[in-house]
Amino acid sequence: MAAPLTATFDPIIALVQAHCQNVVIVRQEALPAVAILELRADYGRYHLHLREIWRADGSRKYAYYVLAGTTVLVGFDNASDPRALSLKYGAAYGQHRLELIPHQHKNNKHDLVLTAEMDCAALFSWLQANSLE
Repeated sequence: MAAPLTATFDPIIALVQAHCQNVVIVRQEALPAVAILELRADYGRYHLHLREIWRADGSRKYAYYVLAGTTVLVGFDNASDPRALSLKYGAAYGQHRLELIPHQHKNNKHDLVLTAEMDCAALFSWLQANSLE
């Protein structure tokens, strides 16, 4: 898993450093089955929490959250969230309980909508397009 850290995490760290202040790498490690990067940073008047998890099978899990104080303004992730699974599969969502579903949280995580998969560059494009600078 060393390749994802150098090939993938370094550009993500550089991107966050280019757009944010007070960037802190909370966790960066490579284990036999997984590589993990977790960052916290200030983006204007907002605080960002970002996590990327790359697995040996090539799958990628992410979580990008924008906070104002302790309030979640928006969050993007691709977790196996029961609400996202239910939106995608209806009553059959239990058959897909481990599937990663890209989705967006809004309104302090009260609202959820399905989205396309996102990466860190797309997050910053979304932030700029939605005037969260």
